[in-house]
Amino acid sequence: MKTRLCCGLLVCLLILMTNGMYAQSDLAVTYQINARHTGAIATPGLLPPLHVRWSVDLGATVSYPLIAEGKVFVIAGPDANGHVNLYTLDASSGDTLWGPVQIPEGAYWWAAAAYDNGTVFVVPNTTQGFSSGELIAYSARDGSQQWTANLTGQYFFTAPPTVGDGFVYTGGAGVGGTVYAVKESDGSLTWTGGVENGDNSSPVVTPSGVYVSYVGPQSYKFNPTTGTQIWHFSGPAEGGGGATPVLYNGLLFVRDWAMDYGHNGVVLNATSGQIVGYFDADFAPALANKIAFVVQSSGMKALAIPSGSTIWTATPTTGSYSTPPIVVNGVVYVGTSSGYLLGYIWNSGKAVVSMNMGYPISAYETGGVGSPESGLGAGQSILVVPASTHLIALQH
Repeated sequence: MKTRLCCGLLVCLLILMTNGMYAQSDLAVTYQINARHTGAIATPGLLPPLHVRWSVDLGATVSYPLIAEGKVFVIAGPDANGHVNLYTLDASSGDTLWGPVQIPEGAYWWAAAAYDNGTVFVVPNTTQGFSSGELIAYSARDGSQQWTANLTGQYFFTAPPTVGDGFVYTGGAGVGGTVYAVKESDGSLTWTGGVENGDNSSPVVTPSGVYVSYVGPQSYKFNPTTGTQIWHFSGPAEGGGGATPVLYNGLLFVRDWAMDYGHNGVVLNATSGQIVGYFDADFAPALANKIAFVVQSSGMKALAIPSGSTIWTATPTTGSYSTPPIVVNGVVYVGTSSGYLLGYIWNSGKAVVSMNMGYPISAYETGGVGSPESGLGAGQSILVVPASTHLIALQH
């Protein structure tokens, strides 16, 4: 009896330790889930078949979700009064825990957020006299405003923020472009870096580099603490616009629709900035298990890394693909314009999920400033789908 009791306690302790480790690691903290924007996550128990856990109508187009602390943080707008708002929902029930907190507005309704260490950081598309923008920190506990950072020198902001090693990074456009590094603790502006031309690119953040990419492509790597430019890949063009890069296994996946390489994506060596491959995608690719999952509106490919050879292909069964993919526990999920969530086994492409969310799913990341940045998200054992004005949480 004593031996059984001891073993039982040990099993319980191991379960608690494992759950605790997951609680720290399976968070969705920015656009495409993590600071490298790979769109990949492991979270306990989230496998097909999936069922709706809860669904809420926020009365406005919903952003990509942040998932942490047993909560789901989203931005929605514009509402019936033309406002953009930050909400926090209970991840178990969908009940509103606090909010809506009205986000400052400019000429457009775009906004995006990141989470770290009990704080939600929001970049709205707002301007202060066409000379600067804002980065605002809100308490994840109650929505109270902690500080506001002034992002000087630019007036157009469409880059979702990313947090890493005590700093919040984002970009701004207007006159050329600027990358900003703001201290997470107090909002002080630590460094800025000049770029061409600052639009749309959510920074990839690692301990050794901050990566951004704009039209041309004009792609950059900066030192995360000093802002020193480490390299600059200068493509055949430059101009307004950009796309979020994705970093995986020392490779930086960069997209640009003005690209003159016979493809709209190039793969750069993250250390040197040199081209090592090509791909085509309308959305940020998801990367996991040495495979790049690249999506165009009409089809998806699974490409082996680093060879680029095609492992499998898929086409939407209804509508067109309309979101970046995410990879959750070995299943690749993507939304469609007709409102379906589709899921495929990562190594075979076998379709295992086809769920009608009831509303169109749209998450085009570039050029859309009429509503907050959107996209799928997963963490803490739920998958969250923004579908029009609805936010839908799925579980096993």
